[in-house]
Amino acid sequence: MRLNLIQFLSNSSLMMSGVFIPVFAKSLGASYFEVGLISAFFSAASFFSSFIFGKAADINRLRPIILVGLAVSAVSFFLQIFAYNAASLATIRAMAGFSVGVYPAALIVTVYYQKESIGKFSSFGSLGWMVGYMIAGFIGNIEYLFIISSLFFTIAFFVALEITDIQKPSVCVRYFSLDVFRKNLDVYTSMFLRHTGAVAVWVILPLYMVFLGASNFWIGFIYAINPFIQFLIMRRLDKFRNEWLIKWGIITSGLAFLSYSIAQDFYSIIPGMILVAFGWAFLYVGANQLVVERSIEKASSAGILNSTISAAEIAGSIIGGIIMEYFGFRQTMVFAVLCGILALMVFNWLNKSSNNFLIK
Repeated sequence: MRLNLIQFLSNSSLMMSGVFIPVFAKSLGASYFEVGLISAFFSAASFFSSFIFGKAADINRLRPIILVGLAVSAVSFFLQIFAYNAASLATIRAMAGFSVGVYPAALIVTVYYQKESIGKFSSFGSLGWMVGYMIAGFIGNIEYLFIISSLFFTIAFFVALEITDIQKPSVCVRYFSLDVFRKNLDVYTSMFLRHTGAVAVWVILPLYMVFLGASNFWIGFIYAINPFIQFLIMRRLDKFRNEWLIKWGIITSGLAFLSYSIAQDFYSIIPGMILVAFGWAFLYVGANQLVVERSIEKASSAGILNSTISAAEIAGSIIGGIIMEYFGFRQTMVFAVLCGILALMVFNWLNKSSNNFLIK
């Protein structure tokens, strides 16, 4: 339960702090392109730390890595209240991004070695998203949200003090070996493509919803629908083959983004939120389980998956900002649909088990 609580608190912090960043950045004078860059800075820093600390978790004890990650996250998320223009916000968001890349791989591998369900553990992250979005919607004030997100990370740190180190094999890891990446190329590549399109949407979706007439309350409420459904679904995915989950995760995500492109008011976003909840639940659980089960370097494989997600967030943030700057909201959604189609094609091509993806 301590691990689940850490997962819940840290993900609550991420969402309550991040959901209004595009709106906050615009209030500080950022252009749409700069909004994308701010998100890209966060993701770039997370990319590097996920890779570095995923490798470190295969070599070293897991508990100290978790503690350090939560402690520096508490500090960096509090520092966001001092942002006064686009440049300072980008710098502090980069610090926050690096912080939140430190602990996830160590957490997932701890769950794996304790023989607990990765799906159920992941579901508490989605529950944290839901609570984070709801808190953001009710409070609205971004500076208060920065303080509360820092407080949640602080509580998570004190909870982590109570966990004990697990016995795990120490794996000889080369930091620049491509073996793990090659072994999971189908997962990493398809995840990158799908998530690039998704992030292009997420980076401007709050602004899109404002354009469609939503208040901060409705933005937070509608965002909360997605993780609530994820929480319910992720707990029931253990019996499905991981390849099946990945494929249908991509398909339902594409349908969600297609529905966003034809939305006529902010209420029309709700069906897409339901679809994308199924999509991310399938994709995230299936991808994490598949790379960990395949690999001897389990923390490294999970860390590279987190880095892949962060790399997609870099690309998606920049591309989403550019498309929004020069074309518009709906064209951004169409780009995400095209990314999903390409992701599915690539996964089918690279995956050697494409004909064996029914229930276990």
